[in-house]
Amino acid sequence: MNLPVAAGIFGLIVSIIYLFNAMRVLRTSGMGHTHNAAMIHAGMAGIFLPACLLIIFAYMP
Repeated sequence: MNLPVAAGIFGLIVSIIYLFNAMRVLRTSGMGHTHNAAMIHAGMAGIFLPACLLIIFAYMP
């Protein structure tokens, strides 16, 4: 496994954790700063997940 694949896997894991936590917060909290931050994290994870998958598949031996 080379460095870009390892970085892609690491980014994938971090992005899944961020998405899981954001969805958990969106279900439990009302409106406010926490809700807005969770919406931003969900959007960032939605952009970052495909990028990590692209890196993994592009550099996989």
